[in-house]
Amino acid sequence: MQRSLRVLLEASCLGDGRRDAGIGRYASQLIEALRDTPGLEVTPSVPASPAWSEARPARFLRAQPHVLSEALARHPHLVHGLGGEPVIGFPASRQVVTLHDVEMWRGAPAPGVAASARRLFAVLLAPAIRACAGIIAVSETTRAEAIATLDLDPSRIHVVPHGVGTVFSARPKLRDARTAEALGLDEPFVLWVGSMRSRDPRKGLDTLLEAMEGLPGGGPPLALVGALGPEADRLAADAWRRRLRLVLSGPVDDVELASLYRQAAVVVLPSTHEGFGLTALEAMACGTPLVATAVGNLPHLTQDVAMLVPPGDPATLSGAIDLVLTEPVSAARMRHAGIDRASGYTWERTAAMTAAVYEHVALSSGSHRH
Repeated sequence: MQRSLRVLLEASCLGDGRRDAGIGRYASQLIEALRDTPGLEVTPSVPASPAWSEARPARFLRAQPHVLSEALARHPHLVHGLGGEPVIGFPASRQVVTLHDVEMWRGAPAPGVAASARRLFAVLLAPAIRACAGIIAVSETTRAEAIATLDLDPSRIHVVPHGVGTVFSARPKLRDARTAEALGLDEPFVLWVGSMRSRDPRKGLDTLLEAMEGLPGGGPPLALVGALGPEADRLAADAWRRRLRLVLSGPVDDVELASLYRQAAVVVLPSTHEGFGLTALEAMACGTPLVATAVGNLPHLTQDVAMLVPPGDPATLSGAIDLVLTEPVSAARMRHAGIDRASGYTWERTAAMTAAVYEHVALSSGSHRH
């Protein structure tokens, strides 16, 4: 009788600031689903304390000794880097890594010591990823960009999309209105979801604030939901200057987040790039109208559900938001189409597809079950 395939999951993203972002949701939801997948024995590796800095090189250096020591102690058949980074010192022929995007290698060089460290880290990381036996891309877009940018072997790259948790449903709950009212959102509001710990221009939040300012009367309240930090303070000051009604909720649990999705008049995703677009998927699953930018995986993911606009164009974004707010027939069509579009995405499917990658790598590497 064959024993389970033992997989050590490099999940340091659950021990630092990434736990509040899309990567953290991917890791936590996938781990939960993998634990229920027959034939697998998965063990997450998360350092006991976070790195001294949220800079990517610092997080990597904090995680590596911990995961390598666990690999030496547990003798897994495979190691899977959930956050996009292989384990140095473990055989690459027995490693799987998930690529969420390749923006680290594609962005324009920035000045400063920290930026130089990130560039060096990116240069050193690329060959380690290239050597991995299995590479999971979260979308066809990310797969194509990874092949072009990192010169990866196409035969090693497997597309495994994210899922959406069952809590994200369009079925109304009694607590929905109370959740919104507790934040002072007792009228239609615009919703954005993501981490605001530090500034990331790719999120397009400056464009969003400018677009809201262009709405009649400054538009409805704008709710920004997610982890707070210096970026949240900057946005609050900018919103005050623009006389916008801004609500910063801080992080909320999934039940509350689903309630906010259902109560929102529209969810806006103004990013300049999205490797997958989990916020868009959650919004569609909750039956919320969606305005998003036509970048990365978003056109493929949302298809004809969302209103797509160019990135960095506040006037067009403002017009699209206003259209959803003022045309209930269009909003209703988007609600129904979104529910249907999201129905095929489950974390159980993501786990099954991930397990298939494990099996493929285990067979090709000769990592026998014993």
